[in-house]
Amino acid sequence: MSQDLPSEVQQQILVEFKDNPQAFEKIYEFYYEMILKYLVKRTLNSEVAYDLTADTFIKAFESLHKFKWTGISIKVWLYRIAINALKNQRRNPSSAALEDVPEGHEGLAVDVKEELKELDKTLFGDEELTKLSDALATLKPEHQNVISLYYFTGMSQKEIAETTESSESAVKAVMHRAMTNLRDLLSPNLA
Repeated sequence: MSQDLPSEVQQQILVEFKDNPQAFEKIYEFYYEMILKYLVKRTLNSEVAYDLTADTFIKAFESLHKFKWTGISIKVWLYRIAINALKNQRRNPSSAALEDVPEGHEGLAVDVKEELKELDKTLFGDEELTKLSDALATLKPEHQNVISLYYFTGMSQKEIAETTESSESAVKAVMHRAMTNLRDLLSPNLA
């Protein structure tokens, strides 16, 4: 099971947030790296992952006052937001954040883009990881979500069910079908 804040701490943050929005900082500090790592692994693009992570936390901050404690953790809620941000980004791929550069700063943007490309090469240069990512990208979005939540974040099947608003048995069935499809896609590459 992946790491989470104790439920009493989460409930306390929710209470504090009503009077002090700075309480959100505790959520941000605890969950930021988890969400970023998940999105980096899903997108294989650090620039996009950073943007989606920022979008996730902005949406979470703007909506936290609506969050009602029902026993489902803030972590699960954040992953739902991240998955939706990823879906929206794939549906409406906009120009990259570094495309609209203020006049006179073009050189800085080029430097940053080059650094991000180098980071991506370092992180994702592994040919096997690229094959796995390509195979994962051919799966249905539902299958991609379940596989990536399980393997990239270490979530339990119960947590995945809460995140995807499905039953545990549905998650198990989707995971089985997704793994079968991945095996079939990768088997020619494994020989």
